[in-house]
Amino acid sequence: MNSDRIATEINDILKSVQILPAAAKSPILHYRKTIGELFGLLGYVGRMVSERVRYKKVIDRHTGRLHGMVLVNLIETFERYLEEVAAECIDSLAELVIDDRFDIFNKIQGSNPASHFRAGTVGKALCEYATWLDCDEINERFRKILTDPFVAGGTFYTFPKTGNQEPKSEHWRYDVMSLVWQMRHTSVHNVGVITQSDAVKMRVLAKMPIAAPRMLMPSRNDIVSLKQFLDDTAEDCNRRIGARLAALLTTIHAATPALVDPQSTADKISTAFQIPLAVATVAGTIAPD
Repeated sequence: MNSDRIATEINDILKSVQILPAAAKSPILHYRKTIGELFGLLGYVGRMVSERVRYKKVIDRHTGRLHGMVLVNLIETFERYLEEVAAECIDSLAELVIDDRFDIFNKIQGSNPASHFRAGTVGKALCEYATWLDCDEINERFRKILTDPFVAGGTFYTFPKTGNQEPKSEHWRYDVMSLVWQMRHTSVHNVGVITQSDAVKMRVLAKMPIAAPRMLMPSRNDIVSLKQFLDDTAEDCNRRIGARLAALLTTIHAATPALVDPQSTADKISTAFQIPLAVATVAGTIAPD
C-alpha cells in the first residue's frame, strides 16, 4: 500500500462537497428538504428493484441495510434541526440579554468558539459543538435559552415529561423520542446490533420484551412510521419554540423598547420558523424563497 497516495486520497474525500441548499437558511426548511431527499432515495431504489425479477432474500438483505442507513439519517436530520433552531434562538437574543442563560453551554472549551469564529454567529459557536441526543439535556438547554430575563429555570419544555410540564398532551412523546435516540445509538455505535445493554434500555422505553443480541433491520413501513413521528415532532417543536421566542422578544421589548424593532424582528423570526409570528403585536411576514 502506498501510504502517501492513500493519505492524499482520503484527504481528497473532503473535496467531494456541495454548496448548502437555499433551504438551509431556515432550520425547518432544511429539515423538510433533507427528509424529502431521503425518501426520494428509497423511492428510486424501490423502482429500480421492481424493474426485473430478483431473489426476495437478496432484496430483503440489501434493502434492510439501506433502511438502517436511512433510519440513522432521519434521526440525525432531526438532531440537526434542534441544533439549528437553538442557534437561531440564541442569535435572536444574544444582543438583548445579559443574564446567565447561555451558561447552560458551560462545558464549551475555548477552541470550540474559536473554530466557529468565521461563521459570524454566536448561536452556531455555542450549538454546533454539542450533541442533541438526550431529551433531558435538550429540555434544559431550551428552557434556559427561552426563559424570561433574570428568571431562574424557565417553564418551556421541548419534550414535556411529567407533572405540570406543558403541554401535557405531549407527555407521550418523551419516551418515544428517547427510544428513537437509543435506536440511533445502536445503529451508529454498534452498526445496528442490539446488544444486551441496548436491549435493557429499549425494554424500559418501549415497555415490551426486546431480544438481544439481534441485528436491527427496519422495513420500509418502519421507516415510514419513523418519518411520520419525526415530521410531526419537528413541526410541533417549530411551532412551540417559535411562539415562545416571539413571546420572549415581546417581553424584552416591553421592558426596553429601544432594544427591539418589532417589525424587523418579527419578520426575521417568521422567516426562520416559516410561520407568522408577532412581536409586540406586530405581525411578521415570511420572506419569499
